[in-house]
This record gives sequence, structure tokens and C-alpha cells, in this order.
Amino acid sequence: ELRCIGSSFPFMVTIEPKGEDEPMHLNSHAGQEFNYIVEGRVIVRVGGKDLILEAGDSIYFNSALPHGLKALDGRNVTMLAIIF
Repeated sequence: ELRCIGSSFPFMVTIEPKGEDEPMHLNSHAGQEFNYIVEGRVIVRVGGKDLILEAGDSIYFNSALPHGLKALDGRNVTMLAIIF
């Protein structure tokens, strides 16, 4: 079920692991983004800076900056994403 909170769209995302040598896909779009890691470990790249997040961690950023995520440890990552 997808519910809208004002103009925000919360949704659950599953990130599947890719090969170690596979490049991270980056995108950008208008607005702000909040990601909360529910399960797993992920590398998050925002504006050329990398952070490693794990279950219980969150990040909030300007989604106009190039950003992407890549699952770590060969396991799926589950996260809650909200775009404002």
C-alpha cells in the first residue's frame, strides 16, 4: 500500500546486491529525500561523498545532487524512502 502524506511519497525499497566491480547508478531529481535503513548495510553516495549506513541509520539530503545506493555484504537492503 502506498499512502501520500501531503506531497510526500513514502515507500519501501529493496536494494539487491550487485557485483563488486559494477558501478553505482546515480540519479537526481527535484526535492529532498529521507532514507531509513530497515535491514542490511548500504553505501550511499550523495554529491560525490560516500557514507556506509546500516539498520537503524538514516540520511536526509537534497535529491537534486547526484545520488545512488549499493547494497553491501552480498545481501539485500530494505529501506524506507520519503521524497519531499
